Amino acid sequence: MITPVFINITLDQFTKEVEGYKERGWRFANLCGSTVGDKVEILCSFAQEQEIENLSMLVEKGEQVPAVSTIYPSSFLYENEIFELFGVKFEGTILDYNGSLYVTSVPTPMNPGSLEAEEFLASSDGEEASCG
Repeated sequence: MITPVFINITLDQFTKEVEGYKERGWRFANLCGSTVGDKVEILCSFAQEQEIENLSMLVEKGEQVPAVSTIYPSSFLYENEIFELFGVKFEGTILDYNGSLYVTSVPTPMNPGSLEAEEFLASSDGEEASCG
């Protein structure tokens, strides 16, 4: 059984850690965001043969994160998605859609504390809400 490894890092360590995976021949697997309290968790995943390792860091809403796409170009779509859904901007993204990758009902619908998202969800009267 494969057991993924999770490594907690700080924003200051992010670029160096990502570069280290590239230098050691790891493949980029995924980049995602999720809401954790009033912050956004950025999870950057790498794979090598049967191993999976994940860099995890918490950032403030609106904080800028160095782009992964300058090291692993295929991550540019993930960077754009995280910006649009959570409001975390990746500085230096190689292909920046400037907030127009998706069409959402409210800006940054998954951003912690997003007033627009809270109002939208409250107006749904308990019905399942869609961010798109």
